[in-house]
Amino acid sequence: MSSVETVQILLGSRCYSVPREQLVAQSGFFQSLFRSGMRESHGEPVTLHGLTPEGLEGVLRHITGGSLLEAQGGSEFGFQVVSLEDPERCSLEDESTCGLESSGPLQAVVEAASYLQVQGLLSLLQSSMSLDTCLDILEVAQLHGQWDLASAALHFMAAHYLSMLRREDFQQSPRSLRTRVLEERLRGTPALMVLSQQGPDNWVLLRYLEGGGGWQVMTGEVPQSMLRVQGYGATTLHNYLFVAGGRRDNGQEISAVHSYNPSNGCWTQEPSMNQKRCNFRLLAVGGALYAVGGQTLPNVECYIPAQDAWTPVSPLPEILAEFSACESRGNIYVVGGYTPRGRNLNILRYCPSADEWCVFDVCQQHVRKQQMVSLEETIFLVGGCVRNVKSGQTEDSLGIHSYNTRTKTWNCLKANTSKSGLSVSCALHNDGIYILSRDMGPTMGARNRIFLKYCVFTGGIEYVRGPPSEGNNMQLCSLYLPQAL
Repeated sequence: MSSVETVQILLGSRCYSVPREQLVAQSGFFQSLFRSGMRESHGEPVTLHGLTPEGLEGVLRHITGGSLLEAQGGSEFGFQVVSLEDPERCSLEDESTCGLESSGPLQAVVEAASYLQVQGLLSLLQSSMSLDTCLDILEVAQLHGQWDLASAALHFMAAHYLSMLRREDFQQSPRSLRTRVLEERLRGTPALMVLSQQGPDNWVLLRYLEGGGGWQVMTGEVPQSMLRVQGYGATTLHNYLFVAGGRRDNGQEISAVHSYNPSNGCWTQEPSMNQKRCNFRLLAVGGALYAVGGQTLPNVECYIPAQDAWTPVSPLPEILAEFSACESRGNIYVVGGYTPRGRNLNILRYCPSADEWCVFDVCQQHVRKQQMVSLEETIFLVGGCVRNVKSGQTEDSLGIHSYNTRTKTWNCLKANTSKSGLSVSCALHNDGIYILSRDMGPTMGARNRIFLKYCVFTGGIEYVRGPPSEGNNMQLCSLYLPQAL
């Protein structure tokens, strides 16, 4: 290869011979150099300063078609490298670069790619991001002003947030960075979703298309271990949908836990609960999951993603059945149901920081099988069977009641005596509480399926167009989807 066809690059004690055509095609630095008419463009060696050999060689391997992970450069990689013979010069020049070696191979490559303006390599780093490299890439990209690469690293960490939480290097990163990654995780388009059993062996996750009233089937195959399960618990945490426990058709209770990540459309099996349970409440509180009670169970356990394990916490004061629960301002509130002694009229509160349960208040009405959601200090009870303690009258109408945990006051917001509230699912989404029939009986058509929205700010209630035409065992939730979906 003639000198006209190659470029000599000097860095410290090393001299690199690289095909000129490949350099010009991929490096903005060398494009500008050869167009400028400077003496280096006429065959003179090009001397570089401030880069490390490992960084430069990584860039040259990319330029000449090699891999960033390969060892020392050589002719088999499309360029040649030799040590200069002047030992005094080698010593002086090596001294100028040896202090940069501690930055690590990845940082060195990004530094060299930024200096030499090799955009193709920076784009390759974006597309090949991994859990092991994303933090380092973010740091060095910010240092060298590569904001597209930094944004890609931030987006990658947000898309794989649960995995990042379990990594020691992320746990030790600045709180401001961890907060920024979570904020990135919660960006996107808010979407109303429903997990629906379309048949014995066919579960799907559907997205409601609010503009047209239709439903979109989301990507990602529901795991086989979730099939034929009733009485499961479901909630959202860090913009993941978690589904846990339940009972199979043969009566066997399970402890399995799965999560759905809307960032990549994938279901993942998570660590199982310590206790098999069904007809319990799965809640997200303070960055953790809580599995509360269950059929004949008083115990409660907590899953902290960073620890990736379930641990027991203080149990319910006594066994409860047909109760409901929700989170409000960092505490868990349990309402209604039955104890072994009879109807439960107590409102129970669990404080995670103290790991204590207490009787917070006493209800004037008994309620069971209701659904509960919260907005700040207000708890909304939807549906269920309500029994007036004084009159003894019982109703299972689709009513909506609110309870203020600050003032301990109740309000009856809406009541629809023509609809049953015993088998509904609800979710807080945007400015309203969406309510959907969980099951559709043999005589119930899609037109008779309940699909309502209660606006928490105006108090109005309206029918929502286009309930799912089929499916049972439904669970509503709200997730943020990537903008592209």
